[in-house]
Amino acid sequence: MKLRIVVLLSLFLLTQQVFTQNNQTHALVNVDVFNGEPDYLKGMTILVVTGKIKDIFKTGSRIIHDSINQIDLSGHYVLPGLIDTHIHMGMKGLSDSAEASRQEFRRWIYHGVTSVRDMGGDARALAREDQLIRQGLQPGPDIYFSATVGSSDMIAKDMRLKRVTRGVGIEKAGYVIEATENLDASQAVANAIESGVSGLKFYAGVDAESIRMLTAEAHDNGLKSWAHFTVFPDRPIEVINAGVDVVSHVWGAFWQDDDVDPSLKVPFTHTDFKDARAAVFPEDLSLLDSDSPELTKLFKTMVEKDVIWDLTYVVPNPKTQELYKRYALTASKAGVTFSAGTDYFNDPGERFPALYTQIEQLVSDGILTPAQAITAATLNGAKAIGIEDDYGSVEAGKVANLLILKKNPIEDITNIRQVLFTMKNGMIFNFSDY
Repeated sequence: MKLRIVVLLSLFLLTQQVFTQNNQTHALVNVDVFNGEPDYLKGMTILVVTGKIKDIFKTGSRIIHDSINQIDLSGHYVLPGLIDTHIHMGMKGLSDSAEASRQEFRRWIYHGVTSVRDMGGDARALAREDQLIRQGLQPGPDIYFSATVGSSDMIAKDMRLKRVTRGVGIEKAGYVIEATENLDASQAVANAIESGVSGLKFYAGVDAESIRMLTAEAHDNGLKSWAHFTVFPDRPIEVINAGVDVVSHVWGAFWQDDDVDPSLKVPFTHTDFKDARAAVFPEDLSLLDSDSPELTKLFKTMVEKDVIWDLTYVVPNPKTQELYKRYALTASKAGVTFSAGTDYFNDPGERFPALYTQIEQLVSDGILTPAQAITAATLNGAKAIGIEDDYGSVEAGKVANLLILKKNPIEDITNIRQVLFTMKNGMIFNFSDY
């Protein structure tokens, strides 16, 4: 009985501590604020109340009450919290053990990553970890995740799906949708919603008409539609015209080329990870032309439909990276909107998350300006997830998810590594405590 009382008291005190922290009022004074433009709003005060940005005004233009915790940030810069739009916690073995994932969550939050989008994972485990994070019981970013949609062939063979549905079975997991001819789209989306997903992710072997039907149902129910750029058997432009909100991976754009035929490609399955590249890349990359009229039309359509490209830009192979660069440059010149997804984890010994390398290389390769790269990793990421009303920019009324830097990343994008602290929901995570 005494032990139970002690445990309950400990939980109560922890809850009270979290509640108190989330209701602290802060005034971040004399800070330069990034608002999407190369020039900052200089010498501003950001008033944070109960985890939200209450107001932003010129420092000295208003009296700040003595009871408010003032943090002088003279010479510092504030960005919105960073958003990685393509992660796979299954790669960290979340379905089996949360330990490695929680280490990654901690690294993310202490380095300014306040939201992530997980693709094709175990909705049960992701929902559990997200709840703990949002309750303040463990540090980490908010987690948004998808339901996986694939052909019968993919559902039967993909080893990842067997792992993430262990204990319930693929056929009973609402976060896995087999796109059959007689699929009840309404019921499938309802099951996905019960799993807590924020969107549907179309993987492989799903024709454009099925994507269109499920996307319409998803949108009607407040979910996003996310897809590989090429889902097979149709070309990318047919995926775009099916109404999706976000497409992923540079390699997907290759299949718009008339010299390759996606209908002949075996649907993407991870029966073995070493075969994954062969499953999605054309056999002869020399045939590809990043200046083709077909690609021009594709990117024009993306701009018209406001579809976001989750590039997952950085890859280890230099020749592949150079090909990615050509496609990304062409898309950037056409005005395509990018988000910053990594689809990758750094070695555990790396201090900074992979998202930093993604942002820096988009700038160093001339794909985006520093301001555009920051926007890709903040506001565009929020739009990709569908949370832009509350996240992604430093504005009054939005949640206080902020990254405070000691140096100006517009002058040198590598200054995004000059972290002072992260603020998430008004709570402070000091970089020096990591």
